[in-house]
Amino acid sequence: MSDWQNLELDEIAEWPLLPQCVMALLLALVLIMVVGWYWLIPLQDELGQLKNRESELHSQLVYRANQIAAMPEVKEQVAALRSRYQKVIKQLPEESELANLLAAVNDIGVRNGLVFQRIEWAPRVGHSLYYELPMNIELTGEYEYIGEFVASVANLSRIVTLNDFELRLTGQQGTLSLKVLAKTYRFKAPEVKEQ
Repeated sequence: MSDWQNLELDEIAEWPLLPQCVMALLLALVLIMVVGWYWLIPLQDELGQLKNRESELHSQLVYRANQIAAMPEVKEQVAALRSRYQKVIKQLPEESELANLLAAVNDIGVRNGLVFQRIEWAPRVGHSLYYELPMNIELTGEYEYIGEFVASVANLSRIVTLNDFELRLTGQQGTLSLKVLAKTYRFKAPEVKEQ
């Protein structure tokens, strides 16, 4: 051990073999640490980023694979929705059918023994995809006939909703007065924007 204390660094070439090997090993360790610090640590950071990217891409792949697997079901649902949409559109009256619809509502009331005081179109209300076409109706008749009138209007081939009911007794025995706002709807064709 005392031999190790007498060794000087400038005479390293003359040292015995064991101290030279220990010194070479220490220099190699220092060199490995320096290379690791300046070269491997940045590579570790890059590797971590690449692993995160791989995880993100794998998640996207699984998501897209699930979307593709569900595509036939989604196509069926879209086809069913289109079919239902077409059926609903067919239930909405065209402009030329509005007079017939008003006449049909009037005929239903007359067939049910009701007397109309008023049946007329109110101003049209525009919405983004459709027009709301209100119809003011005032009539009188017996309770059962008014009920049959409401049921018959609900069974029309065109969509008609009844809103804002006002049902009152009249001065006559068993006769009621009904004031109601009936609404039908018309599809609004999408506007074509000029470029």
